[in-house]
Amino acid sequence: MRLWLDLETYSETPIAYGTHAYAANAEIMIFAWAVDDEPAQAMDMTDPSADPNKLIELMNGAGELWAHNSSFDRTVLRHVWGFNRPVEDWRDTMAQAFSHGMPGNLGKLCEVLRVPTDKAKDKDGRRLIQTFCKPRPKSSKIRRATRETHPADWQRFVDYAVLDIEAMREVHKRLPTWNYKGAELDLWHMDQRINDRGVAIDMDLVRGALAAVDEAQAELAKRTVEMTEEKLASTTQGEATKLYIAERFGVVMDNLQMATVERVVDDSDTDPALRALLLVRLQASTSSTAKYKTLDRAVSGDCRLRGILQFNGAARTGRWCLAEGSLVTVKQPDDRIRQVPIQEVCAEDLVWDGTQWVAHEGVVFSGVKEVIRHDGITATAQHIVYLSSSDSVTLLEAKEKNLPIWKGESCSISTD
Repeated sequence: MRLWLDLETYSETPIAYGTHAYAANAEIMIFAWAVDDEPAQAMDMTDPSADPNKLIELMNGAGELWAHNSSFDRTVLRHVWGFNRPVEDWRDTMAQAFSHGMPGNLGKLCEVLRVPTDKAKDKDGRRLIQTFCKPRPKSSKIRRATRETHPADWQRFVDYAVLDIEAMREVHKRLPTWNYKGAELDLWHMDQRINDRGVAIDMDLVRGALAAVDEAQAELAKRTVEMTEEKLASTTQGEATKLYIAERFGVVMDNLQMATVERVVDDSDTDPALRALLLVRLQASTSSTAKYKTLDRAVSGDCRLRGILQFNGAARTGRWCLAEGSLVTVKQPDDRIRQVPIQEVCAEDLVWDGTQWVAHEGVVFSGVKEVIRHDGITATAQHIVYLSSSDSVTLLEAKEKNLPIWKGESCSISTD
């Protein structure tokens, strides 16, 4: 028996902190499922008569458990219901899609594979998820929306839950399987075990670093107040800092990006007082310490960081990448520095690579294309391959000229 399942959940912990941190405080509100090709159905777990034991029995009796982004469902089920079948019993339509160069998002996947969907219902589904799966804004009179506070929307939410099951099942039928079976499926199972085990984090070091950062920021803010005669509370106030510099020194700075600030600092004609202020700015706005906040939020109670690698996340190479939801530090066009889930990084953002802010191309899905094969490599005709450690051509050119492809000796983990 093949069981298709999907959970709708609530947690006070933001999903941006990572699946494992989220799941530790999660509640299963709706459990949607289908057995083989039978009609999909959903159980409202907030109904006092709902019995999770029936669903656990159903899952235990299944030969294969299928979900889209199954690591989320597996982790929540383990934390909330104590359900913990071996990863070898699980299958994942998102991993199947990634294994064949397809997008992981279920909605985009339906578009690519031309799975019929009701756009209005899909849009309404996103609204319902925002309504019921997150705490309400602080300005709201209620902490969270429930079946009691929003009865009509809740019934629509329960009805909507079955749609993802139907979409996931149809997507699986239309996706190829050659890269998601045998040794490749075994590799995915190993990936899941690696992500579940996680890596040990020295939390004493993390918290000590955070305390040191707070102390340093307070000292830099104090220096800023003294240097500006209380005109500025901190140089991290972007617009206020630019206005102060223009009024005090007559220097108009279009932005306060690192390269711009360093250029002014290095200019021999720069007023020494302005140089000192901008040096404080460079120290106060560094993002290299942001990783400690991310770790403090995402690490599990046993001081291990889990779920950080996405199997076949780099679509063109099949390499691992940062998992969806992993936070990266970006500088946006308005100079704001933020941490955002990797899937929300925009083309205009600069990404902190550990040393400097860099532009990026990202991995953008560009449709389904035919592939060719040459010298053991299967890819699109315009895929770039290397003839040596430095010389490269398209795969089509290599095939037409019968050029041997340089395979290299190692590969690195991709974070694109």
